[in-house]
Amino acid sequence: MSNLTQFAPFAGGGLKSLQTGYVNGTSSSSTGEDARYFDVTVSAVVIAKSIPDFQGNIGYGGGYYFYADQVQTIATIRLTSTTNLRVSSRDPTYSNANGRWYLAEAN
Repeated sequence: MSNLTQFAPFAGGGLKSLQTGYVNGTSSSSTGEDARYFDVTVSAVVIAKSIPDFQGNIGYGGGYYFYADQVQTIATIRLTSTTNLRVSSRDPTYSNANGRWYLAEAN
């Protein structure tokens, strides 16, 4: 993340909390935007004052070894509730989520 004061929720009061973790596992399945997803339980935050970030992917197979024909997709991240962070992909064929997530909350 760059300078947090660039983001409206942080302009007036700074950082209240920063949570982080790593996802590495089989994703669940649904439809649409959440065709493949991985939910993470976080400490409660105010959604309007929070910014999630994810650096990783949802792709085929397990671990870090992928063959040339096993394409990875960039995942999206969002809060689905005050205590749930969701990493998701629209492609239903991908089965694993791997990457680091961050959740910053403003005062």
